Amino acid sequence: MNEKSAVTRNAAKELVMFLFCSTVYRLFSGALMVSLTWTILNQDEGGYLPLALAIFCSFIPAFITPAMIKRLSLRMNGRQMSSWFVLGLAGLALISGVSRDFTLGLLITNLFAWLMIMSLEASLDMWFAQIQRGMDETRVRRISGATTATSQAALMTGPLLAAGLMPILNGMGFSLVLSAGFFMVAAICFTRHSQPSAVQTTVEVTAATRLPLTLFVPMVLIWPILGAFNFMLPVYVASHGWALFELGVLDAVFGLGMALIGVLVIIANTGRNLTAYLSGLIALALIATLMWLLMPDNLLLKALSLLILGMAFGGARVHIRVAIACRYSEAAVGLYVSRANALATPVLLLILSLQLAMIDNAWLLPFLLVTLSVALLLQTSATRFARGPSSTAAVGA
Repeated sequence: MNEKSAVTRNAAKELVMFLFCSTVYRLFSGALMVSLTWTILNQDEGGYLPLALAIFCSFIPAFITPAMIKRLSLRMNGRQMSSWFVLGLAGLALISGVSRDFTLGLLITNLFAWLMIMSLEASLDMWFAQIQRGMDETRVRRISGATTATSQAALMTGPLLAAGLMPILNGMGFSLVLSAGFFMVAAICFTRHSQPSAVQTTVEVTAATRLPLTLFVPMVLIWPILGAFNFMLPVYVASHGWALFELGVLDAVFGLGMALIGVLVIIANTGRNLTAYLSGLIALALIATLMWLLMPDNLLLKALSLLILGMAFGGARVHIRVAIACRYSEAAVGLYVSRANALATPVLLLILSLQLAMIDNAWLLPFLLVTLSVALLLQTSATRFARGPSSTAAVGA
């Protein structure tokens, strides 16, 4: 009995450590990425090509991360990997301050920062898998909900942190603050004697039902939508003579919309009527588009439009995760997600090219892509697919 209590206490301590480290990391990473985006945008007055190049290159690490994680997992567990990756971000934060006046240096820093962030997302999932091993499904769902809520809150606060501190501190001062924050997280989550790595098991990929295009295409569009949004937002802010504060606010409310729809999904139990749920998401996307197009250039109105768009986009992401998790094994999900991420890079290149060609209306593409994604999910095949879980063992996200 005492041994069981000790195990429970250790698991609780590990969970608290995970929540703290993952939340604070996302707070400072959100501040770092928005500061890099803003600094790159202001390198060439009136020139948006460096920003487009930075956003496109930020998705290149998606091809490198899986092989790197697989190799490192032979020697380290998720918590140890997370510590080293956060330490890498601490160094990159310093480099961003040193190279703040050099476009090439900022582009390279941005590329490696995204490599660390994508690797961290994988290592944090490994760490979470260690913590929840042996717990009942209900408790795992509650823990997963808590991590999602705290992480989204941190990602929303990060841009505001940058907006508040960058005008006060000089370029290097802000970089030192970020580096110190990352170093603190790395030191806290580092351990030499943590839980052993999860036992690797072979899971057979079942092919009972092919993934419909109406679901796969929205999966491909997730990262391009985020990339198109990250490009159009600073372009819009700069073209209207606004500053970093407005950029931080608009970026934050988009994330707030994604967090809000997550709460509503849990409260309303929307799985009972997927057609109504997806139709509601399309309505939100259309309302957001019309508001952005027709309303005056007022910060409050634009923020409300992006809040609604964030709800539509976040709702689509929730539906995609549920649809694939309830139908395929973990190995099959990983296969489809990796294929979608690989195709996302050329799609993003096409979208950024279109945005550069129609720079005055660059905002339109992310709005239209969110609407298209939800419309595809509403197709009968995707809706029926999500309702009926197969005999394949479902994996909790």
